[in-house]
Amino acid sequence: MEHGDGRRVRLRDVAERAGVSVGSASQAFGRPELVSEELRKRVLAAAEALGYPGPDPAARRLRTGRAGAVGLIFAERLGYQFTDPAAPAFLRGIAAGMQEAPTGLLLIPDSRNRNEAARTVREAAVDGFIVYSTPQNDPRVEAALARLVPVVTVDQPRGAATPFVGIDDRAAARSAAEHLRELGHDRVAVLSFVTALGPGGSLELDLSAERLEGYKEGLGEAWDAGLVRTVRPNAPEPAREATRELLRAPDPPTGILAMSDILAIGALEAAAEEGFAVPEELSVVGFDDSPVALHATPPLTTVAQPHEEKGRLAARWLMEEVERGQRPAEGRRRAILPTELVVRESTAPAPGRRH
Repeated sequence: MEHGDGRRVRLRDVAERAGVSVGSASQAFGRPELVSEELRKRVLAAAEALGYPGPDPAARRLRTGRAGAVGLIFAERLGYQFTDPAAPAFLRGIAAGMQEAPTGLLLIPDSRNRNEAARTVREAAVDGFIVYSTPQNDPRVEAALARLVPVVTVDQPRGAATPFVGIDDRAAARSAAEHLRELGHDRVAVLSFVTALGPGGSLELDLSAERLEGYKEGLGEAWDAGLVRTVRPNAPEPAREATRELLRAPDPPTGILAMSDILAIGALEAAAEEGFAVPEELSVVGFDDSPVALHATPPLTTVAQPHEEKGRLAARWLMEEVERGQRPAEGRRRAILPTELVVRESTAPAPGRRH
């Protein structure tokens, strides 16, 4: 908005009209808790009368040294991130962790051109980054670390030189596999995430490898690498196709371990299509305890993990580092949050083991 003389309306014009200092007018916009409600209303009324849109973000950054936003770097494409039922809980946690400071969130998804995405990271007007479940050697993560702003890593990559929030994926997967072994299952298939991304599998995914090791440890002598199916993307349809192929084999599995509830849902759908009763003829275990698990048919046995708490803790740690205005020491903080095997109705003793 401009004055009649063609000059842009500035904060000092608003302050003058409201009869307050420029400092008080600035606080009315950026730190409203520091001024009275009556003063804030006067400033906002003056701004509206003059058509003042608010402080310019670039000017604010020059003045305060803060961008007023943080970046979220995640492994999947943006469209998928909003279909994964575990993602909303994580994003809800981030919102809770950021609620004390009015901060924006810039989503930086994966793309076919990771180097182009890395340029976005280098140029993003943010005060820090949360890295959410990305592969090793991801150029976007390397670009974030090179900026020397606060960075917190969630889930993967493991061993990042940043604070880390995650779970013990190997132990969690092992508990799911041990559950099926205790029920007498000795022919168990695995629906796995991909273990690497990029040309030639150059970007390894620690989480997938850890869960596979956990399944292997938990199944012991029953482990069969020939029954592992890599499913991508994390969606019901490819899981359904993989499970149908497994169930049509001459010696089909009696149990399935899925790396997510979404993959487990695909397995349940395939079982229904192929005429396998769950859990009487086929037991299925998911991972996440997302909302779909409880409402599956039958309700899904799964590994519960605290998605919301991951987001809340990561955001709170990042906000604390931004407030301090310095990069934390390498590996300063590490939180391994608890998981729990939730047994519902999709698992039962193996056929021939019931009494």
